[in-house]
Amino acid sequence: MANVSITRSSFGRTEFNRECMKYTLSTSGGFEVALIDYGATIQSIRQIDKNNQVAEITLGYDNLQDYIDDKCYFGCTVGRVTNRIKNGYFQLDGHEYQLEKNDHGKHHLHGVFNKRLWKSSVENNETVVFKYLSPDGEDGYPGEVDVTVKYTLTYEHCLIIDFYATTTKATPINMTNHTYFNLAGHANGTILDHELMVAADRYTPLDAEHIPTGEIASVVDTPNDFRVLARIGDHINEIPYAYNVMYIVDGDGKRSFGKLVHRESGRAISVQSTQKGLQFYTGTYLDNNKGRDDVSYHKYSGLCLEAQNFTDSVNNQPRFPGTILRPGEIYQEQTIFHFYLE
Repeated sequence: MANVSITRSSFGRTEFNRECMKYTLSTSGGFEVALIDYGATIQSIRQIDKNNQVAEITLGYDNLQDYIDDKCYFGCTVGRVTNRIKNGYFQLDGHEYQLEKNDHGKHHLHGVFNKRLWKSSVENNETVVFKYLSPDGEDGYPGEVDVTVKYTLTYEHCLIIDFYATTTKATPINMTNHTYFNLAGHANGTILDHELMVAADRYTPLDAEHIPTGEIASVVDTPNDFRVLARIGDHINEIPYAYNVMYIVDGDGKRSFGKLVHRESGRAISVQSTQKGLQFYTGTYLDNNKGRDDVSYHKYSGLCLEAQNFTDSVNNQPRFPGTILRPGEIYQEQTIFHFYLE
């Protein structure tokens, strides 16, 4: 894209001496996005405020080892299946599959894409491309899956994320990006004063272990109602475990999912996607996690806006949209974050 530059540098080496590369995408107005090979991760986003002051607006780390040790999924690509699969188990085409139970030994959470060093390249001097070949049986999933994630920054400060996958066997696929945002700046307190709007009338209720009940419920007269812009902190204490909500965004194709606004700085993000829903998470389980600039991240230090298919869809069909990818098919989804001043 015009007026966008990409620079490439080393971000360190893994324990097997494999080099991790960092790509810095820059455009006008001091806007900058940094990406790394490890986990196909958004390592940094820097944006000006209404007073022309630049701040880091994502949670993350300064070095590769912290990403290797990370348990918060800061900025990474998650998959094969984002969110939880109940008991780490599903049946598909007459076969039973037991996945790694990496969520307190009970359920499967997110997969291992965030813990892999992806191959990377620059395409057409405007897009950073990450590729990973997930072997048959990885994490317990069937099929060899060829995955591509592309990040494109436009001069209008839109970050376009394209997800692609093909498989050799039928397998569930549901990928997203897991960036934590704090529009006040990553070191500037909580996100409780941010305002959120989500273009959704319904959501999928969860049980005490964050597994969908299978019900589809209305947001009306609940603390989950963000159909109009509302302050996140106003009702957060009315919900067990705060916000960790899958919203159903009706429609097909690329469409508006909502927006996030921080009045004091003037920073804002709008979200568009082709996905089925939006997972809104308020960093409930952050607990003195040491991040970049030696900043400690605590509960509510950041929030995630994860465009994705429904949680545990592989065990809730046909009530939830399907997530099964079959040989000969192409998984293709897109999410766009537009960063601007309001």
